[in-house]
Amino acid sequence: MEIEKERKRIVRFLREKLEEEGKDGYILGVSGGIDSAVVAYLLKEAVGKEKLFALIMPEMDSEPSSLKDALFIVKNLGIPYKIFSLTKALWILGVYRSIPLFWLLFKSLKRRAVRYLYKEYSKILGKPVFFAQKEKLSIKLNWFYEGIAYYRIKHRLRMALLYFFAEMKNYLVVGCNNLTEELIGYYVKYGDDSSDIAPISHLYKTEVRELAKILGVPKKIIDKPPSPDLFPGILDEFSLGIDYTTLDIILRYFEEGKEPSHLKEFDESLVKLIYEQYIWGKEQRRKPLRLLRA
Repeated sequence: MEIEKERKRIVRFLREKLEEEGKDGYILGVSGGIDSAVVAYLLKEAVGKEKLFALIMPEMDSEPSSLKDALFIVKNLGIPYKIFSLTKALWILGVYRSIPLFWLLFKSLKRRAVRYLYKEYSKILGKPVFFAQKEKLSIKLNWFYEGIAYYRIKHRLRMALLYFFAEMKNYLVVGCNNLTEELIGYYVKYGDDSSDIAPISHLYKTEVRELAKILGVPKKIIDKPPSPDLFPGILDEFSLGIDYTTLDIILRYFEEGKEPSHLKEFDESLVKLIYEQYIWGKEQRRKPLRLLRA
């Protein structure tokens, strides 16, 4: 892919769709990570900062650096923004009490505890926890399903807020998911997969990084380890058990129709896991399950 040509194509797409949809602007959630940064830069180039609005939505488990980086992005671009903390709402809903990390007062202790549990669960399951979320467990793991609910509601609450503000402003909600995430289901259904327009959903994570360089996204954002920022201490590549460069190579093979047996240069068990996740991801995009008319 010629990244410079793709940049122009995306900018044109964003400009045209805003007019076609009859909306007044775009709203996006800015997390401080590379994906939302790239989308923010593309949006400003496409329609100008006057037609943009950003929501920054931290909560108790968010890394302090995420808020700083998100503010750095919106201020650097001059985009109007609002910081909306989710902590109070999540307390009221009882989310934090379901996984009592709040008893560990220091962020460093929370990171260590979460990473320890993740590693222990991965040992018991024989695979990274992420790859076991789609299965019915044959053993009982304390807080396993509670943990899934704990982080997924955060994404869904953020999306509800984005649509609330979007509808007040007559704006379109912009998604920041990339192709790598979509192919393996590394997103939250009815959360960060929901949007009116998804300008980088056809780009692999490694292509998003290349696009970021062309757009002039600051190096500290590009080099920052990707993280869902939902559990303290959990980074994308830690939870996946593989780096994005290798993952993208494997996924490209699958998209070309190659079977796992063709990928001899990679760990066989890991390739099998990714392939199963890849097939499962395709199945998820066909939901909700429906009856046809009799």
